[in-house]
Amino acid sequence: MQAAACNFCGKQLTVDQVLYTADARVACRDCNAKVDLVQTDMKVGHNIRNASFYAIGAAGLSFIFNPIFLVTISSMISAIYSLTAVNRRGDERFTQHIQKDKGAIYACAIIALVINAIVIILIFIAISQVSSQPKHYGEFEYR
Repeated sequence: MQAAACNFCGKQLTVDQVLYTADARVACRDCNAKVDLVQTDMKVGHNIRNASFYAIGAAGLSFIFNPIFLVTISSMISAIYSLTAVNRRGDERFTQHIQKDKGAIYACAIIALVINAIVIILIFIAISQVSSQPKHYGEFEYR
């Protein structure tokens, strides 16, 4: 096997110094570390975006299936996380990879919060209606 050059900085590498990136490009140790860091930052950025998509999906699901408010709570946590992560100072290294998705993140997270608020209001209305119904025990009525 012959020596190769780093695809990023051009440094000549011996056989034992050659590393490969995820897309099979030759890299030296320093460049491989930089590429790995950028890929990790991209994954974090995509996780922020995916949290907002999950939030709206879970909010819609909470109308159908919502045991002990778990789906609603999960949706709210994801929506709040995605809204705060997009605007948090110091997270620019993550959010620079999702700039084109910012509008979709805001829309999904805000719509999810509105749907969750509607679900909570409907559940409280249902609980108050059930508890205000008169109960009949024999010939007496209790409230």
